[in-house]
Amino acid sequence: METAFQEVVDCLYALRELADEVVVIKVGGNVLPHHEAFCEDIESLVYASVLPVIVHGGGKAVTEWEKTLGREASFVQGLRVTDADALELVQMVLAGKVNSDLVAMLNARTIKAIGLTGADGELLLAKPRKKPAGLGFVGEVEKVNISTFVTLGEGGFVPVIAPLGVTETGQLLNINADTVAGDIARALSARHFLLLTDVPGVQDKEGMVLPELTAAQARQLIRNGTISGGMIPKVTACLDALEGVPTAHIVDGREPHAILRQLLTLEPVGTQFFARGR
Repeated sequence: METAFQEVVDCLYALRELADEVVVIKVGGNVLPHHEAFCEDIESLVYASVLPVIVHGGGKAVTEWEKTLGREASFVQGLRVTDADALELVQMVLAGKVNSDLVAMLNARTIKAIGLTGADGELLLAKPRKKPAGLGFVGEVEKVNISTFVTLGEGGFVPVIAPLGVTETGQLLNINADTVAGDIARALSARHFLLLTDVPGVQDKEGMVLPELTAAQARQLIRNGTISGGMIPKVTACLDALEGVPTAHIVDGREPHAILRQLLTLEPVGTQFFARGR
């Protein structure tokens, strides 16, 4: 009984230490089997005066719609080749259905969620991505409009952001959601950056999850091929975020209450990254 009570006390202290801090959470469209638990975690953060910022993906949904329309999705180094027609589809699926579904789900919990893209208030100024070649309307973030986030935070709103940026001339660009989330976390000097995915975390060559990694260790694992494939952009987003964020996390979003479990270090459900050894 004393152990359980102490755990509750530790959790309360951990939450209190996060008061008025920004926590950026990237969530993929295919890692939310526990929708209620996800909403409860966000609700708990809001009640504790934490400022959550949510960035969502939805590439799987876009691919399914492409198949429905008789199109074949094409990728280069994990990035979706986005011609003019594909860009319209990305806008409709991500800024339309995926974003509004997530906002409605959160608002049903009395959370003041508001759906946005990078075009709203010039939230994410972007430029076309040149490498690798042939990506079409794919971009990278040039500037995060911090003042927009400040205004939303002062109003008690939880931003829910679709990964679309806008150029200075008003052209929308499709941007990798992991990258967008990391860029936002760095720009806002967030206390934590959580990347929810559908894997248990970064694994070593024997398949064991590595609960903690420094930036140097993670880069070495990329170089020697231990971290490969689709995990590389996720780890890279975490490492980029560490330029302005103390800790970044790749979290198994399939686990219930993954966000609070990771933030409060009760039962970590992923890999935590640090700029350097502790």
